[in-house]
Amino acid sequence: MFEGNLEARRRRALAAIFGDIGTEMVDRVVAEAVRASTFFGLTGETAERYGRSIRATLVPALEAVTENDPAARDRKVNALTASVRAVSDEYHVPRIIERGLVSIAFGIAGSLIRKRASGSGFTEEELDREFLAFRGEFERSLYRD
Repeated sequence: MFEGNLEARRRRALAAIFGDIGTEMVDRVVAEAVRASTFFGLTGETAERYGRSIRATLVPALEAVTENDPAARDRKVNALTASVRAVSDEYHVPRIIERGLVSIAFGIAGSLIRKRASGSGFTEEELDREFLAFRGEFERSLYRD
């Protein structure tokens, strides 16, 4: 019981930090997407719309991170990855570029989470372990096809 409570607290701490850094992370990912746009033409207003579409996935991401019920968490992660895939499809982002952008997003988020871990009541390692578990779930769901 206590471990489950600890896990839930770690997930809430992770989500709180993630909520604070989400916009910064998306802005940096959109900048990377624009750099890669020679492959799929993401410029100007289209890049802004792409950024808004990706930002719209932040709330479902936070809900998935904090979900404690394994079946509900799986459903939320699957819905989240379906939303991310829909954004990629809408903006004609090739799968290889999508994979790179997802990796960049998780890299940025992980770095920012570790920098802010001390104020959460958990160590960098504890939050990183929780974050990497979520990343694994997300990537398995997104890339299973």
